[in-house]
Amino acid sequence: MLRTKPPRIDIERLQHTQAKVIHRRGSDRQVLEHEGLRWVSLNDGSIASMMLLNEPAYPLLEYIKGLLCCLLFSPRPGSLLNLGLGCGSIERFVLSQLPDIALVTVEIDPLMIELSRDFFYLPASHPVSLDSAERFLKKNQQKFDIVLCDIHLKRGTATPLRTLSFYQDAAQALTKEGVLALNLLPSTEAEMVDILLKIRRVFPWVILYDVAAVENILLYCSTSPLPNNPILTSRAKNLHQRTGIDLSHICKQLIWLPESMSKR
Repeated sequence: MLRTKPPRIDIERLQHTQAKVIHRRGSDRQVLEHEGLRWVSLNDGSIASMMLLNEPAYPLLEYIKGLLCCLLFSPRPGSLLNLGLGCGSIERFVLSQLPDIALVTVEIDPLMIELSRDFFYLPASHPVSLDSAERFLKKNQQKFDIVLCDIHLKRGTATPLRTLSFYQDAAQALTKEGVLALNLLPSTEAEMVDILLKIRRVFPWVILYDVAAVENILLYCSTSPLPNNPILTSRAKNLHQRTGIDLSHICKQLIWLPESMSKR
């Protein structure tokens, strides 16, 4: 169980601090460390992933906590497909706190896999499929209670997330009441609307979470009705008691979109 009191993360301050360089790879990525935090910094100064050194399994960034809210949509999720390793925030939490969940990880970038293992405590025993999210879904034959998708360009939405076929393949990978959780970084309102229209052609039930103070927008999508807020809040309380992570504040900010008519 996690016992860390959540630290306040000032992303803007960290982007301008004189942090210790732990590792530099090429001109576009480096691993930095400062005041008990370790993170990957891109060449534009943005932070790609972050870890608390004294408790690596604790999910620090708010959008990562938002993605973990996908655990609340099933009373007892047994399987999770994570499309986009990053530096292993989801893996560290699930493997250490919820070991009963069968976790499958996919990552297209071999460097991120290397950084995750060498500097972000991703266990060597946990396999990672070196593949793109869309190719993996095309050939996938398994069913998952949760499909979590955090793939993007350095700044903006990855191309597969703009296609209808991606969401059709994701739906095929889910169990009957499974949930797709997406992290989006839309550059314009029009882009967000276009993505949402494609999603709604496949998933009638969608919940939105607009992460405060950052550009991330999270969507939770299903072909079956999603639990209401009291149920999610109750499950958040149980998860807090079991793992030490509190997601109840996110439950209060979720927006239920009207049911889509396209699947009727």
